[in-house]
Amino acid sequence: MMNASQGSTPARVEGATVAARLPGGPAAIVARKRLGRIAAFNAIRRAFSGRSRATRFHVLGRFLTCPYLRTLRHLTPGSHVLDVGAGHGILAVLAVEAGAASITTIEPDLRKTLTTFQHPRVRVVAGLIDAIVGHYDLVTLYDVLYRIPIDDRDRLLEAIRGRLRPGGLLLVKEMDPDQRLKSAWNRSQEWVSDHFLGLTMGSGFYYESPSQVLARLQRCGFERCAMEDIGSFYPHAHVSYTARAPSSAPKTTE
Repeated sequence: MMNASQGSTPARVEGATVAARLPGGPAAIVARKRLGRIAAFNAIRRAFSGRSRATRFHVLGRFLTCPYLRTLRHLTPGSHVLDVGAGHGILAVLAVEAGAASITTIEPDLRKTLTTFQHPRVRVVAGLIDAIVGHYDLVTLYDVLYRIPIDDRDRLLEAIRGRLRPGGLLLVKEMDPDQRLKSAWNRSQEWVSDHFLGLTMGSGFYYESPSQVLARLQRCGFERCAMEDIGSFYPHAHVSYTARAPSSAPKTTE
């Protein structure tokens, strides 16, 4: 693990009050045991059973090639989660299974939001981060940053920091360009996806090394930033980054 020193019109959704409006509220959420791969696969299969064959194929392929379960340990049962760039909502399915009190997913691609996972504890928003208000215990960003131009990343990360409760956790899943063989395979796969399948919005790939990502997180006001390689036994160079919002507002001097 690498560590860094501390350092359509979209709807508006208030994350802090979502759970109170859901059946049972947060008190009804029961902590569950660690979600196993078979149980997770079956949950994904059931959640998207009524979708088109193409959607089911894409979602199951995405689940099997991305180490979602290796990052779920960062989700505390009963927490309120915001998933930015949620795609079809795979993480939302897993977060429900892991016992999250509420999950707000935000995704600008209507092709995905209209076919996403439906559940009483899941709120789906078609839009960008500016459409969200309220505060969350955990914000997730899975394979999103590499599609954001370098000059726009600080603004996105600072907006995310503003949506976290004091001490809340940001979880980022990205690819490590320093692992050249796996990275080459990932780039070729993304090229095919863009040019022939049209599965992802945006154009171009803007990868940063782990040290660059960690430095960026610190510059954007996050603390206790760390990176972990979670790509073993996968064909892609998966890495995760965790960073905390400050526990309290910075003190000002007169």
